[in-house]
Amino acid sequence: MNFSLRQLNAFIAVARNASFTKAAEQFHITQAGLSAMVRELEEQLNCRLFERTTRVVRLTPAGARLLPVVERTVGELGAAAADVASLERPQRNRARIGVTPLIACSVIPDVLKRLQRIVPEADFEVSDLDRALIQGQVERGELDAGFGAFFNRVSGIRRRALFQWHPVLAVAPGSRRTTSPTAWTDVAIDNLISLPRDNPIQQLVDRRLHITPADAPKGRTVTHLETAMAMVEAGLGQAIVPSFAAVARSRWRVRFVTMEPVLALNYYCITPAGRPVPPLVEHFAAVFTAVAGMHMKTPKKTPLSQRRPTRIGNDMARQVLAR
Repeated sequence: MNFSLRQLNAFIAVARNASFTKAAEQFHITQAGLSAMVRELEEQLNCRLFERTTRVVRLTPAGARLLPVVERTVGELGAAAADVASLERPQRNRARIGVTPLIACSVIPDVLKRLQRIVPEADFEVSDLDRALIQGQVERGELDAGFGAFFNRVSGIRRRALFQWHPVLAVAPGSRRTTSPTAWTDVAIDNLISLPRDNPIQQLVDRRLHITPADAPKGRTVTHLETAMAMVEAGLGQAIVPSFAAVARSRWRVRFVTMEPVLALNYYCITPAGRPVPPLVEHFAAVFTAVAGMHMKTPKKTPLSQRRPTRIGNDMARQVLAR
């Protein structure tokens, strides 16, 4: 057998998403290319790993038996590769960080500029990735830390809350004169621009609005928050988005209306469990928390320095806010 790590990761992605289309989006390749990788793996193993129909993709008994072994093997290999790489570069002052595209284009430039002044010798490698990819790469040790709205605890990952966020209604300027909060029950779902139904934020919204797949508005689904904000600005509808989307308020002219009852949720820094958090990650998290708070123009509810006091975190936050 001569299968590749990429084939194994493709197998894991299809199994977790129960979809070749969604897995291909995560890999940033065509569905045909991903299907070819899985088919080659099946040929080398001489067994079928998935039952494929027009409506569903599910593991065969052989696939279900293989999946935990492959997940464990890929995870251990990723962690080992990261450890070996760090041995080859013992003097390199580097941290690998994963953030979502909205955060990358709005907050990260300011964060990196401030870090250049505070820790000029440091090398921060920032990747803009889908939230699910960030979680997977942190789990495998390919990233030192990830930042995002991670809803569920995952074995092998440590979560630490940086601040709180809540769903808000994004509306076009001038479309709503009052600044008072709006009730969830008053939202007109026919005018909503939505994220994909499998997105955890959208699933939260659907539960609150009692939207079923049959009720979901047709033709108003976009993949990224950035697209939703641009469509709202253009007057094409409204969207329920996380309040941390306010970090991008200078990029799109939209207004945010508080939803009542308010649902308070956490925005996290995630790191591999079982390892000490690198000092550079502590630096990055402290600066990120302070800068994000200023971009959102709201008080930081649960900053890193309060959740886990450290001299680095406290000193860094004070330096950032003083600038």
